Amino acid sequence: MQIIYRPRWSLAFFSGGVGAIVLAVVYWALAIALGLPANLTAGVALSVSVLYLLFIVMKVRRRSLTVTEEGMISQRDTFRVAVNWADFVGVQSERIGGLYSVDVMTFSVGAVEPVDVKGRRRKAVPPKVHTIGADRRIQVGVYASDWHTGPIGELVARHSSQGEAVG
Repeated sequence: MQIIYRPRWSLAFFSGGVGAIVLAVVYWALAIALGLPANLTAGVALSVSVLYLLFIVMKVRRRSLTVTEEGMISQRDTFRVAVNWADFVGVQSERIGGLYSVDVMTFSVGAVEPVDVKGRRRKAVPPKVHTIGADRRIQVGVYASDWHTGPIGELVARHSSQGEAVG
């Protein structure tokens, strides 16, 4: 069995939405300071913001979570993390951007590879990955909000000693 999840649409739009709004406000302020016509300013600000939002949404949606009988593989932008169910430690809820709450699974160990979303090898895993513990954590809530009642929850319960506490 192998199931591939993509980040939820709502999270992808949330990831790009804040930046798009900030970009529009900054452009609007610069255009007013430079004395550009209001209709041109509004049109360009909207266009640039929408393009930025689409770029970020597409970038986020390229990420993936592959769930197998052995464990999970999380493909991020510049690295891939593989974890085994036997190494499962627990789940905690965290906030992304201070607003969006997601469940994060923690494992005692994880294997990290410097591979991007297109499968190309990179020079090295960014040092921050190990510093913040992203080499042992999977943001499962980014991919499935109801993960505990679906295949992921069943696999956790079946393969880990912590499974009973999760479901």
